[in-house]
Amino acid sequence: MLRRLLLSVGLFLLTAPLYLSQTNLEFDVKAAFLYNFAKFTEWPARAFARSDSPFTFCLVGDPFGGGMEKAVQSETFNGRPVVVRRVSRGDDVLACHILYVSEPESGKASEILEMIAMAPVLTVGETEDFIKSGGMIRFTENGQRVRFEINPDAAEKASLHLSSKLLRLADIVRVQQPGARR
Repeated sequence: MLRRLLLSVGLFLLTAPLYLSQTNLEFDVKAAFLYNFAKFTEWPARAFARSDSPFTFCLVGDPFGGGMEKAVQSETFNGRPVVVRRVSRGDDVLACHILYVSEPESGKASEILEMIAMAPVLTVGETEDFIKSGGMIRFTENGQRVRFEINPDAAEKASLHLSSKLLRLADIVRVQQPGARR
């Protein structure tokens, strides 16, 4: 298990510094990040309907062009099969474990995030206001390098535990709640 964890950390760190020259490469890197986010997050038992329920990646919009399926092909997550679903307004997003909202679909983000505010669903997006709207992880770019921000408070509200290893790689963002004292 330690060897597998070290391999996961190594793969995660190898994908982080990739420089992006094409959109396809950018989304291949983001797909690898999404898969690794799963490895460094713990979900409560209530996140799974049954002991054999699959681990579900949900995509609102799909800029990956099949890259997400490639990233998780033949993979399991804690002994569970991994599936990728495309979802839209009205779909059951509560059955998702990771929910990615693409930039072109960002207009739906607030509504979706409101629906799953307390559910154990790790939310990932790209727009400037994604974390302010209640999202947990936001992809950013530094030059041509993919990075990410994390709001650990949003993850904690959803009963998700993010690994300290993941948090060390992220830019931490704390959202000031209306009426909160500084």
